[in-house]
Amino acid sequence: MDRFDEIAGLSEALSSEFDKVRWLFSGYVLNPLDYAWGNYLQFLKLSVREGAKVLFLGMNPGPYGMMQTGVPFGEVEAVRSYLGITSDIDIPDNNPPLKPVEGMSIRRREVSGRKFWGMAAAFGSPDEFFSVASVFSFCPLAFIDGKRNITPDELPKEDRTAIDTISMEYLRKLLYILSPSVTVALGHYAEKRLRIAGAKRIEYFPHPSPRSPSSMKFWDSGEALSCFRRLSCEA
Repeated sequence: MDRFDEIAGLSEALSSEFDKVRWLFSGYVLNPLDYAWGNYLQFLKLSVREGAKVLFLGMNPGPYGMMQTGVPFGEVEAVRSYLGITSDIDIPDNNPPLKPVEGMSIRRREVSGRKFWGMAAAFGSPDEFFSVASVFSFCPLAFIDGKRNITPDELPKEDRTAIDTISMEYLRKLLYILSPSVTVALGHYAEKRLRIAGAKRIEYFPHPSPRSPSSMKFWDSGEALSCFRRLSCEA
């Protein structure tokens, strides 16, 4: 079994485990690995390569990114134009009315995805980027309360425990399969999980989120690209 098949199977098992959870969170819990599985598989085929030694790890889907497209940091224009993934998704039955899943037709741009994939495009083509790096999220679920996106660290304690229990096992297996020389934590949440999982070498990039204006300088100045180029040479 090659890496792609192993990680596709691992992702399918992860999705199934999360579908069994009874959440205390009273809002909408959305699983793009269910309703956008086709796009996620296309992304895995692009991104799981032999020889890639840098692993980027984010937290969970953003409401205008992976929640819409099924692709980590999946800002729709980057998904179409840079990654070449154009298929639409199935709209989930539990679609939040005030912050809905619109799929590939969404017009709203996602800042985090635009910053991240903009860095990747500045590095090179998808083939050049993925020959060096892979990209995953610790938790594949999005949480919506009314119009508000809820991050995993804001959830009830029991829900946070369920996420950590399921996703930590997944992360350890992912690290074993990919065996990266360097893991890049995109934000402190991902950094903490990588440390718990026992990742060998952890580098920290501030999450490219508009919630953190101080991180924008790192991404807008070219520092993120410079750091990634250095890591790609060292890995």
